[in-house]
Amino acid sequence: MGRRELVSLIEQIEQLSEYQIEQIRKLAEGFLGVQMQLNDSTPKSCPCCGSTTAHFIKKGFSGRKQRYQCKDCGKKFTCDAGKITAFSHQSEDKWVTFIEDTLSMKTLDQCAEHISVCHTTAFYMRQKLLAFLEEAVQGSMLSGLIEADETYLLESQKGVCVTGRKPRKHGESATKRGLSDEQMCICVAADRDGNVVARCVNRAKPSAENIRMAIGGRIAEKSVFQCDGEKAYNKLIEEKQCIQVVLNSYADYNKVYHLNTVNSLHSRLKDMMKHFNGVSTKYLNRYLAMFAALEQTGRSLFHPNVDAVRTMLAHVNTALPIRSLRKDGLLSI
Repeated sequence: MGRRELVSLIEQIEQLSEYQIEQIRKLAEGFLGVQMQLNDSTPKSCPCCGSTTAHFIKKGFSGRKQRYQCKDCGKKFTCDAGKITAFSHQSEDKWVTFIEDTLSMKTLDQCAEHISVCHTTAFYMRQKLLAFLEEAVQGSMLSGLIEADETYLLESQKGVCVTGRKPRKHGESATKRGLSDEQMCICVAADRDGNVVARCVNRAKPSAENIRMAIGGRIAEKSVFQCDGEKAYNKLIEEKQCIQVVLNSYADYNKVYHLNTVNSLHSRLKDMMKHFNGVSTKYLNRYLAMFAALEQTGRSLFHPNVDAVRTMLAHVNTALPIRSLRKDGLLSI
């Protein structure tokens, strides 16, 4: 913004009422508070030895990044070690723009063009962002009134030679009728506090072990568990000592017990997948993590709370070089 535009903006702000100016001030203070929190690069722990009580001394720069040395183990590391910008040649500003574009459902080519990188670089940046989001949402627990139900997406072998069936174009239906092994089962669970879990569990109908492995570690004990009566949930409900509420049809719904929350999540999830023009099945759980993060922060796919997601990412500390993104955590069922 040039000087002339800034002066014009100040003049327009001065014409607002006191109430409007107060709202702008509160909004600006909120943005400044988030920015101060995100700009704090002082290490809280050593990424090499894990010590949280060690003293850190500055040891020059690596490129434009401040470098520190841990006085406990003597190892040197950059200020963003374990963060999403680590091992990256792209600036923090480009990462912020890329995160905003990805959360706004822009295509990979649009994201790449916006920050002036090639398609391959944008692809690995997206996979790194999704992997970090997958790590970030793992700690959220569901408690109180919990709703759980399954939805299905067609298997996609996008980018590789199709085996075991006839190839189909994007948007075509499955070659087999009904629930078949071409359908990927996604278990979605949510509580009334806005916490969401979404994981691909198996092909076609899930088993009790599939459900337990997908969401078992995220369900608090002695919660009220609402489902449609699928027997695969019984083992998990018994283990967690939950109170089961079976809702077979809309006739069983009331103001307290219903599956409306999880059914609306199914609808928004499928809308998200349409905007990405299909997602390869091996990356499905990474995109499901992004969906859960959006629901838990902005609660809107098309107007995401980017700062809330950036704050969530700031609490993740993990090392993810490109070779890890190529093979670790990919879905193969």
